[in-house]
Amino acid sequence: MFVEHRGTWRTNGHEVRRRLDDLVERFRVEGMAPFGKTFRELVIKLLARPEIKRSPTPELAWTMLDFLLIMSSEPVQDIRLNRVTRNRSRLSMIPGIEASEKEQKERKAAIDRPPINPAETEVDWTALLSEDFLEPPEDDSLSDWSDESDSDSTCTLLPGENVGTSRSLLDMANIYDQAMQVAVPDRSGNTGYLPPGFDQRGIRSNDFSIAQPLPLSLLNYQGSHLRMSRVVQLAPLKPPGIATQYRVSDRNTNVLSRTIHAHWWHENVKVFALPSNSNPMANFAVGYVQLLNRNACGLLELPLPKTTTESCLMREILFMFVRPASCCFFEFDEQTRRINVRSNVSICTVTAGTLQGFLQHNLVPALEDMMELRRTIDTHTLHFDGIRTTGTLECFAYGLRDLIQPICQLLIAYEERVVRNPAKNTLVCFIMEFRVHFRQLRLLRHLAEDVILNMGPPHLRSAYLLSRLYRHTTPQVMHQKLATALLLVTLKRYCNIIDGWWRRATLEDRLNEFIVERCVEDDADRRGYVRKRSVDLDESLEVVEKFKQLHACPIYQLLLKHALESGETQDLLANVNLLGEMLATTNESQPPSLYDELTAQVFAQVKVYCGDVPTDEEDAQETEENPEQAADKVLVSNVQGIKNLDLFAIFTLPAQRRIAERKRLRKTKKPIQLASILSRLERSTPLQLKAEIPEALREILRKRQCMANEYAMRAYYKELQLGETVRFLRHTMMLEAYYLLLPYYTALFSRIENTENWARDSVLSSKLYRVLLPHYPDLADNLHVNVISKVTCNSTKVYEALEALELVYDMPVAMQVILTDKHMRGYNSVWRLMLKVKWAVWKLENLVFLRRHKGNPYAPLDLLGLTIRRLEILRFWLIYLINSLHTHIMQAVAQQFELRIAQCKNIRHLRTLHDEYLSLLRKHCMLTDEFRDFRIALDQLFHLVFVLDMEWTSCACYLGQNDALCLDFTLSDDGIDDGESERRGMEYLALNQVVEIELTYIRCHQTLAEILNSLVYKHDHGFLTALEVAINTSVPH
Repeated sequence: MFVEHRGTWRTNGHEVRRRLDDLVERFRVEGMAPFGKTFRELVIKLLARPEIKRSPTPELAWTMLDFLLIMSSEPVQDIRLNRVTRNRSRLSMIPGIEASEKEQKERKAAIDRPPINPAETEVDWTALLSEDFLEPPEDDSLSDWSDESDSDSTCTLLPGENVGTSRSLLDMANIYDQAMQVAVPDRSGNTGYLPPGFDQRGIRSNDFSIAQPLPLSLLNYQGSHLRMSRVVQLAPLKPPGIATQYRVSDRNTNVLSRTIHAHWWHENVKVFALPSNSNPMANFAVGYVQLLNRNACGLLELPLPKTTTESCLMREILFMFVRPASCCFFEFDEQTRRINVRSNVSICTVTAGTLQGFLQHNLVPALEDMMELRRTIDTHTLHFDGIRTTGTLECFAYGLRDLIQPICQLLIAYEERVVRNPAKNTLVCFIMEFRVHFRQLRLLRHLAEDVILNMGPPHLRSAYLLSRLYRHTTPQVMHQKLATALLLVTLKRYCNIIDGWWRRATLEDRLNEFIVERCVEDDADRRGYVRKRSVDLDESLEVVEKFKQLHACPIYQLLLKHALESGETQDLLANVNLLGEMLATTNESQPPSLYDELTAQVFAQVKVYCGDVPTDEEDAQETEENPEQAADKVLVSNVQGIKNLDLFAIFTLPAQRRIAERKRLRKTKKPIQLASILSRLERSTPLQLKAEIPEALREILRKRQCMANEYAMRAYYKELQLGETVRFLRHTMMLEAYYLLLPYYTALFSRIENTENWARDSVLSSKLYRVLLPHYPDLADNLHVNVISKVTCNSTKVYEALEALELVYDMPVAMQVILTDKHMRGYNSVWRLMLKVKWAVWKLENLVFLRRHKGNPYAPLDLLGLTIRRLEILRFWLIYLINSLHTHIMQAVAQQFELRIAQCKNIRHLRTLHDEYLSLLRKHCMLTDEFRDFRIALDQLFHLVFVLDMEWTSCACYLGQNDALCLDFTLSDDGIDDGESERRGMEYLALNQVVEIELTYIRCHQTLAEILNSLVYKHDHGFLTALEVAINTSVPH
């Protein structure tokens, strides 16, 4: 088919190749690289087919591929929607293609193989070669190959294949060469020594081929021809290793009490430790109680305290830091979570009361602080006790864990010291050494209790945490650097959410903890907009008060402002497919995350007034350069003199790639931990810091938002054609291009007055489309007319029936951010007002002058003529008033908003300018609430036009409607004579309402003049000055 129609089907191979490469690249970008790879392999196989290569038309293959691309209907979208099914089809297709190719190769090999002699299959060469049918050489001297070398040789044959062979491998190779010489047919045609085929051993076959064996590598042979062996030497097999031994943990709580070996731990066992020496003061705890009992003379019998060694006390203290429990010296209340020291237990050298007071004052607060900190960390990292935490609280908990981890390591190290030398590591030494760490535990506990909110929605708890931490970073706070490090680590969750929004335009907030949310409207066609989160009405007053406090926090306001602006920008860029292009401008394969940028920016700002910030010891150690790196650098430097760029790339490309990869890995560092951040800040300066984190975050977000705003404005200006859309709406909905729409609206006014069935959406929209198509071919099909009221459209008054119409403009989702439903309602209100004004002008200008049937048209006017003249004067008054109003409105409509789009820097600025433009337009058209009285008087004026039209028609019916250029004044067109005309004129004088209409108009005019005078001089609406002057100077009396 392609060959027959090659004259009409023109295909460019380069263009098709480019389209195929674009499709493969699209698969790779969409995360479906295996499909693209399979597609490329199929194209290569198609182009390599012999019938394609032998074709007389070289473009046949490209034509076929072009046809297949045209016939395919959105392959990427289809695979994305049915990925599992398509992948299963792809995997099932590949084995079939490979089998077909293998079968084709075998068929081709069978065709190219020479014909087989039938006699070749008569001899079983497998059995024949296993016999020693060739006599050994006559030389009886020992061969170079001994039996020992045969046994030590490395053989590639299977054991079963070497059973029937008694010679060495070298002899077998010689026998093979001799057999091939003997197998040549003799003169008589005898081919009895030709072996059968090797596909089925021992079974005769019609196919036969002998493949020369590969050279074998023997251990004891140093010959040159055996060194060419390509057999891979494998390592010897190893027996399987022993599986890891483990035992199941016993979670029975009574195991400890049954298997414990230290009796001093038991509560019901009273023990007395052996003093260290025979000095009576060595057992002062017991001796002091005995002295008191002896001095009491039997009046008082104090129980002897339970005593243990000081090393046992130290180990028990260290255990209490890890897992608090009731033990020998301490009592733990699980209900109140308080730790108390037992009253009648001590060590030998101190009385029980003294030890109790010392421990209660110096040690128990630290134990409780460590316990509460561990409980806070476990609550927000292990998610137990049914408490639903947030990612921000989890980051804060991990920061606390990093801060107490060094203290825990010091406690473990001190336990080892107690075990090695209990005499030197006493309780007093322990308290003195860990006093600083105990103060840090107390500080961390108070900080955690102050910043963590255990009530309210997740977003309030996260924002409250950041807000309270920021308050601790002010310069007047002593622990400012500690709070700064914690705030930096806690911001990691928010930074990840902002990063996901920045790179994928999706709000990845599964825990609902971010400060904004996406609100989805009822209309499924419209994408949800981003708004600030708030608390529910059923929340307590305390939660509402906490939420109000957030608005005074600078970091909360910074994040909120960026989130609201970034949400609109990233959604727009994703809708117009510019998000990937914007992210590609960074020229980085793996751009750093927002958290990494924030950390680097904070230390860069600290460096400005504190000097170089000391780095970690790991960062300070320079990695030694290995020989491979030095060789790459030497190679690149030695070939700098090569002028041929291709040859230079051949020599240096691998080395340059390795050097670039090392540079990238050097830049990619491990995430910095909180302890490292704190140590850097503590070593940077002894002075307090400024508010570094908000400034650094503001700088980074500003750079990102500026780049996003640049692409967003380009999208509105070029891709979405916002300026053309606004100009089109101004021409159509504000009737700036009324000369184009005059036939449409004139016909509409006539149909409404004739009470036809005019209120049909499809008919009105189709007629409007036919009028706009020649002038706006790209935008005409987006504008439609809807009838919003079936009751109002039945009115015979045009100015009332027009209230039932509404224009709807179909626009993309990104455009709806600027042109919202509220804006379209404003445009429609202006459109309906303009229609009413146009209708009034059209109606007044189309009233035909009335002429009486008199002989002398220049004679003085009688009563009937004066009445007709008053009617005509009333028409001129209305025309002047309506034209004055029309001129004022057109001055407001003539403002061109599209010229101001280029001045906008971001979407918020653009939306603000459009809001101001539409508000100004509605205000100039007097459509806001403050002009309600003026609109009522204006509606009365439109009604007066309707009444005047009825009166004009009635007068024409009584007098006869004559053209102004008519020459026959004696007889009417209907053959009525002057007498009849006089009679009908007198009848009209008796029934006319010209006086009432005239008085009504005067009152309306005066009312409009008073309203405008009040608006201009009392309410300071200066833009109405010209209209006020025009109406006040023409008030009739």
